[in-house]
Amino acid sequence: MNRLFFLGFLFTVIASVLWGAMGTAVQHLFQIKSGFFALGLVTLRQLSAGVLFVAIGTLIMPRKMWSIFNDRKLLLEILTSGALVFLAHFCFFQSISYSNAGTAAIFLTLNPMLAGLWLTLVRGTKMSSVECVCAVLAAAGVALMVTDGDFSGLKFSPMAVVWGLCSAVFATAFSIQPQKPSAKAGVTVVVAWAFLFGGVIASFFCPPWMLNVNWNWVVTADFAFIVVFGTVAAFWLYLTGLKYISPVVSGLVVCLEPLSAIVFSMVLLGDVLGLWQAVGVVLVLANICLLALARR
Repeated sequence: MNRLFFLGFLFTVIASVLWGAMGTAVQHLFQIKSGFFALGLVTLRQLSAGVLFVAIGTLIMPRKMWSIFNDRKLLLEILTSGALVFLAHFCFFQSISYSNAGTAAIFLTLNPMLAGLWLTLVRGTKMSSVECVCAVLAAAGVALMVTDGDFSGLKFSPMAVVWGLCSAVFATAFSIQPQKPSAKAGVTVVVAWAFLFGGVIASFFCPPWMLNVNWNWVVTADFAFIVVFGTVAAFWLYLTGLKYISPVVSGLVVCLEPLSAIVFSMVLLGDVLGLWQAVGVVLVLANICLLALARR
């Protein structure tokens, strides 16, 4: 296996696991009546992660971190990245509000196919036969994991479909658009300012000072994990991985996210894994193994 491909593959796998763990922390916050709601959590999460990332970047490489304000084109590209990451999360949570988390997650399996379509139309790069097979395995696996084989629980209301499709489009765009500014300014710079700018944009819809959160040590620990590991670490790993693997492959690997969320929910929240969910786990793992073996 190509060393750089393996590095990108590994970084994306770790990012997916962290996102799954973050989902469990978010679920816990909602269960314990913390006072957080979806848009409020997205806003405070992006602002906090952005401030933390900019602070870290300033300590490590102060000149490079603030040099984006001397390059209007680069600044505009990073602003676009910030808008995309906010829109992807906002649309995803809106889809959940009109349906449920399982239904909303189904739409995210469109990411590899959307990325493949974009690469075919714009770059003339077609998805390989292995990637096509993996896309089917990933979509089927995620569908079984979130429904346990009972599709009657899915609520395909018109608004859920619209918001779900929008979330898939924006998430795919965010897997492609930051590649150019990341190559120019570095992943840390792009992720830091993208999240801070995205948080500022989100604040227009949900001012953080209007939130009424019941802060205690449990809520603080959950929120800190969401920001530090589920956002800062995960997105840095994800965008770094995109330097070495294609958006199609990254989209297929990210299907590990619902799998890791299920595992963490079982271990930490006492959820039980159903038979068809177990089949879905096998399909998602088969997708990952095929991607890895195809590069040997």
